[in-house]
Amino acid sequence: MSSEISVTVKFFAATRDAVGVPRITREVQSGTSAKELLEMLKKEYPPLAKPSLQIIIAVNRETGRGDEPLSDGDEIALLPPVSGG
Repeated sequence: MSSEISVTVKFFAATRDAVGVPRITREVQSGTSAKELLEMLKKEYPPLAKPSLQIIIAVNRETGRGDEPLSDGDEIALLPPVSGG
């Protein structure tokens, strides 16, 4: 028996422009990773899949956790790379 969890996805800058809203809530299968969720969202929101749109994934404000299974209540942020100058 598989179970679903609820996660919040926040969009920033170009990812927000691609989706048209600042945040969504999604039900996903337990064991889904943030990278897998991003692939699902790219199908739902094709502008997210543009090759020119580079996306950094943060889970609960920590980057580099895209391969780990998500937990109920997690917050996923989709961010553009940060540039400095």
